[in-house]
Amino acid sequence: MSLKNISWVYSLRKIVLFALIFLIYDTSFLFSKEKLISLTFHDGPNPNSTPQLLKILDDANIKATFFVVGKMVKKYPELLKEIHARGHEIANHTYNHRNLTMLSTSDIMSELLRTKILIKEIVGLNTHLFTPPGGRFDSRVIETARICGFRMALWSVFPEDHRNPSPVIYEKVITNARDGSVVLLHNGPQDTLIALPKILEKLKARAYKFDTLSSLLSKGKGKHIVYPRN
Repeated sequence: MSLKNISWVYSLRKIVLFALIFLIYDTSFLFSKEKLISLTFHDGPNPNSTPQLLKILDDANIKATFFVVGKMVKKYPELLKEIHARGHEIANHTYNHRNLTMLSTSDIMSELLRTKILIKEIVGLNTHLFTPPGGRFDSRVIETARICGFRMALWSVFPEDHRNPSPVIYEKVITNARDGSVVLLHNGPQDTLIALPKILEKLKARAYKFDTLSSLLSKGKGKHIVYPRN
């Protein structure tokens, strides 16, 4: 058999082998999948930033998750209603934004449940996710939250927008964004509002789609940032 024929037979065998693999196994990994990312906004509602933030998200047709602080909800209930009316997810960021690891178990419960009840009264939602202020937590915080009906959610991308200028915020998000990323931003800083439209435009150009945190988790992505894991 000539070298040309041997090469042709070898190529044919590779094609047949690939076809068998395609028929027998799940080969979805060989093709492009939908890339999802979740934006979370902490600390609001804030009359100086929330309306602008909602407009930016509306203009981009994007839904996000708002981790709200109870004392801010108490002051600005109409803003919470507006967040809900625009179709965004609402989650719990405690009542007074205190370091939960320094509180008693009963005080941790109070921080979570006061905000939970307030959100329920204003927009009729039962919240089930919370983020600890400053990302400070321990096993007692996780267990206390579980008893109160919550799972603790953290994040995978944090551009430190509370202290960085808009170009740095943009670069940190764009550089670190991956399929299933959960981005922590704040509902307040002006630099966040400046950077956000550019971030959305760039991620959309990279074929990312945006989802609320609960929806992202329901699709099997981002689970590594949620506690307890089961």
